[in-house]
Amino acid sequence: MMDQTRGIREVLGKSAEFVMLNGTYEARGTSDPMIENAYKSSAPFYEWFENQLADGSPLLYNDAESSAKARLQSGADQGEDHAWSLSYKGIEQSMVRIDEELRRHGPFDVVIGFSQGAALLTILTMWYLRHGNVCWWKLVICVGGVDVSGVNVKSLFLDKTGRRIPVPLPSIHLIGKMDPLYQESHRLALSWADKAEPNGFKKVIYEHEGGHKFPSVSKNREFYSELGHIIKKHCNKGTDVITAKL
Repeated sequence: MMDQTRGIREVLGKSAEFVMLNGTYEARGTSDPMIENAYKSSAPFYEWFENQLADGSPLLYNDAESSAKARLQSGADQGEDHAWSLSYKGIEQSMVRIDEELRRHGPFDVVIGFSQGAALLTILTMWYLRHGNVCWWKLVICVGGVDVSGVNVKSLFLDKTGRRIPVPLPSIHLIGKMDPLYQESHRLALSWADKAEPNGFKKVIYEHEGGHKFPSVSKNREFYSELGHIIKKHCNKGTDVITAKL
């Protein structure tokens, strides 16, 4: 992730301190071909939980294309109504681990989640708000995210009438137009509030020309400059920004 976050690290410079965490589990099966080719020296790769069907049946995939197909087959991406068609095996252990890291290093101004990590941050945000109405961060950045469809976290996102509750925290969503999970990333963005306190922060959705990855630095310099400005302004600390990548 050091390479993928280069654009953000450059615009924040020395004003930012990054804490990076690998997923809790070594990834099962093959990973996304683009990731494997570009970062094979960094193998093995990690994940935060194992995707299963809601009944506990295995649903093994790691690359973005097969992930999109599997989610479509499971019913997670069909129709306008949200489908809780999956189960996230091992997510509790990941949540405990991140909670320990937050208490050791936090609180943070910004957290960034890529792919499965974006879904995990969405879940954690609601968990903390449900349990004590607190949160360890002020802003969430989701990159190439997948929508939350785990039946074992469903209760965090529904009100007493069963309606979906938008995540009431400021968010920014970076979505690749060539990403097989393009629709999934937009579905995840829809699950966050359009406006959130403090200061009525308006949700940001930015599409780039790439695939399942962070926006290219060379092709998106203006965007990264604006992103740095948004982060600093929202955190209201000028250059004293602390960011975290999960």
